[in-house]
Amino acid sequence: MVDEIITLSQKSKYYEDLYDIFWKISERNKVSDKHYKNISIGLFNTPCGGFGDIIVCKTFYDYLKEWYPTAKISICTTAPQKYKDLGIDGNIYKLTGKDGSDHEECVEYDKLVLKKKVKFDIMVAIPIINKTFDIKKFKKLISYANVFNTFSVSEYNGEYPPYTFPIGVGEDNLGILFNNFKWKQQNIIKKPYALVYIQPSPQWGIHSKYCFLSYLEMICRKYRSKHSFFQVIIPDWIEEEIYTNPNFKSQTLKICKEKYDNISIIGKEHKTILKGDDKKRSSIVFRADILPQKRELFISLMKDSVNDILVTGDQSLSDIISCCNYKNVWYQIAPWKEGLAYNLSKYLPNKNYSTFKTSCGTIKSINTKIEWKNFMKDYDFRINGKKRFDSILISHHKMKEDKTLKNLLYIIEHSRYLETAQKKINKL
Repeated sequence: MVDEIITLSQKSKYYEDLYDIFWKISERNKVSDKHYKNISIGLFNTPCGGFGDIIVCKTFYDYLKEWYPTAKISICTTAPQKYKDLGIDGNIYKLTGKDGSDHEECVEYDKLVLKKKVKFDIMVAIPIINKTFDIKKFKKLISYANVFNTFSVSEYNGEYPPYTFPIGVGEDNLGILFNNFKWKQQNIIKKPYALVYIQPSPQWGIHSKYCFLSYLEMICRKYRSKHSFFQVIIPDWIEEEIYTNPNFKSQTLKICKEKYDNISIIGKEHKTILKGDDKKRSSIVFRADILPQKRELFISLMKDSVNDILVTGDQSLSDIISCCNYKNVWYQIAPWKEGLAYNLSKYLPNKNYSTFKTSCGTIKSINTKIEWKNFMKDYDFRINGKKRFDSILISHHKMKEDKTLKNLLYIIEHSRYLETAQKKINKL
């Protein structure tokens, strides 16, 4: 084992690469129940915007509960109520501000305190967003944290490595967080209908409106011959744009009236006829009265929609692939998510994901059939991520009795430069 540690250290190009020695020395070993029996694992989650980061942490939590049934899994978060809203009743501990504040969003770990008296064997910061994980800052929250017991999970195709668990597509990423989740059959809307769940302008610039219009033109062309009565579920920001933005309303009507005689919109408060012709029967109805919904119903809405669906965000993408990999998923690319879209276009492959102009669907892509099966085999975190977590548990078990690993930790924590650490490791 010493020879392997020395070899791995000499291959390291960056100081942070030394942290990976901990689990790499155990990659070929097989995990057993002795490696995780009664082990305590803490997931640390400080969400930043909506429920997406909450869902990522919950999914990781569910994986660990399934993989290691005798382990004790806990979640430490600034937003415990959001977990309760999702029906998670496990060990959830609140992280509060050191200054007594009760902020939930985007809080740095060194600004937080865990008042609950609990000790973890392994800690995972999930997900790390828009910054590089700093173990020194995390130690301000958990004093006994170190590079051999504390690990990080990226967002999809995160741009601030290194991460122990880089999730996403391509290169060294470990895949997508797929689910076998429970869902509740919806009876909110009758088929046929299309589902749009994308983020608004102006936060995302003019592309949000262009994305919707491009998708709308495609589905009107594709489904008019099949369905003379058709509905489209939309987020409320699109309803607002139709009412307040004359140019957007005009473009929407221009696309629809080529195929439908009656055009209307149903909001949470009222119904508006945008174009009416009682003599003819073809109708398209925009439904702004349905979203948002709880996750189990939202999954059902996705399942029951037509085969072309338009979504945005990491979690919506992984959910729709998990539940309905027979569908064509059209994807609104966030300005900060171009890496994920590019790698999806390359490794799926689907050239439509390569640009903002085509990722939401186009007339030319009406006959596109997106195949997910082989992609899911290659990029299933439940396979790739488990192998890495197994290695971490095995190495952690070894460290309890192995002085060499304890010395390795000491060297890494007390060396300022990579070259200095490598020389010390050579003397092991």
